[in-house]
Amino acid sequence: MAFLGKKLAISIPDTVLEEKESPREKTAKLGTIARACAIYGVDVIEVFRDPRGGGEGPLVRKVLEYLETPQYLRRRLYPLDESLKYAGILPPLRIPSHKARVPLDRVAVGDVRDGVTNDDGTVDLGLDASARLDGKFPVGRRVTVKIVAVKPLAAATVAREEAGAYWGYSVEEKTCAGVLEDERFEVKVATSRLGMPLGSVFGPLGRAINGANGVKLIFGPPSRGLYEIFGQKLKDEVDFVVNLYPEQHVETVRTEEAISAGLGLVGVVSVGKA
Repeated sequence: MAFLGKKLAISIPDTVLEEKESPREKTAKLGTIARACAIYGVDVIEVFRDPRGGGEGPLVRKVLEYLETPQYLRRRLYPLDESLKYAGILPPLRIPSHKARVPLDRVAVGDVRDGVTNDDGTVDLGLDASARLDGKFPVGRRVTVKIVAVKPLAAATVAREEAGAYWGYSVEEKTCAGVLEDERFEVKVATSRLGMPLGSVFGPLGRAINGANGVKLIFGPPSRGLYEIFGQKLKDEVDFVVNLYPEQHVETVRTEEAISAGLGLVGVVSVGKA
């Protein structure tokens, strides 16, 4: 729960890459989305199945999860895969969980790092030595741990929330119904060119966001809007349907552009206490 004390999520369709033809372009778009989510402290990225079909959900999920993984763990968690061919050229997220490699004498009790479990009861933390890990875990599992001793090096698993800083996002696959019925987020905001102009709902939207513990923003694919996916029930199932660009001067707004604008809006209304 990193963003101003709120749990923050975005929902995107598995057809979000439909206008991109090459693997490189698809990867670059997902990199832009991942960067926006990291900048604004998104906790959950939901990838929902577009009923029209033809989506690339597995690719979307894999690239987003790869980018969120600390660099020192990627080789352990992701074997060579053609779908990740271009992921390595993208700018790093540089979030607090992406720790640098440090000498063992600079590791302190209380430090939090992500690691991967080994078959000998230790955890690989990207250091010169693995740490003994309290408890039993399957081999190859990613875990977040806190250092509990340094001589010898030992660690215990902790929840991400205990890290004391933004620790990245998780990626979930959802159905359309699952996106709308999710009770973890009290305020759900759908974005649509058919929605209310942002200026006309700024006050009520700001008050709703500031009073909520969880906020979700829902975005459509490049070729069509959310009403074409969810139908008219959309406005009954969400709290707001907002047009982020009521006076846009381009034919279409890209999904990644809408995501940045929507997340920026949450920040503005939260700080401004609209």
